[in-house]
Amino acid sequence: MDKKTLEKIAEIVEPILAAKNFDLVDVESRPSEEGAVLTIYIDKDGGVTLKDCEDISVVLSAVLDTYDFIEPKDYILEVSSPGIYRELKKEKDFIRYLGHRVKVKLYESIEIHGVGKQKVFIGKLSDFSNDVLKIVLDNGEVISLERKSIAKVNLEPDISSLLNGEKSYGRDKK
Repeated sequence: MDKKTLEKIAEIVEPILAAKNFDLVDVESRPSEEGAVLTIYIDKDGGVTLKDCEDISVVLSAVLDTYDFIEPKDYILEVSSPGIYRELKKEKDFIRYLGHRVKVKLYESIEIHGVGKQKVFIGKLSDFSNDVLKIVLDNGEVISLERKSIAKVNLEPDISSLLNGEKSYGRDKK
């Protein structure tokens, strides 16, 4: 599926998801042996369950079949959570995940006090405003990055807390 088709799908499903208190995270397509696979990633406060994905899949399948514009016609629809390492793309993603640990990949390396030149680093997302992210690195250093200099930002959960049954996903405990 081409980019224009994926954008049209996003336009159709986003208000439906919003009405059910879900956010559209992303829409992507990939080929498979069975045909094209259309994956719609959803999220909500508190996380997404398998039942959520099943319920949303039923609704979106019926809606997209009604519009009948997707080629090839024999695509496979998947509805999925973006996972614990989800990519942060939209402004509301950065706001929602303030206080969480993130992994940041830059287009170009920058000098970080006490660390040296780096292109990839992990820290806590402490602030987001005017397209600038403030990250508190593990060594306490605070860096400000313009969004345009960032290639990718993903959540970076603290695996040790997850293994201990906690659901902090890298967020500081209160």
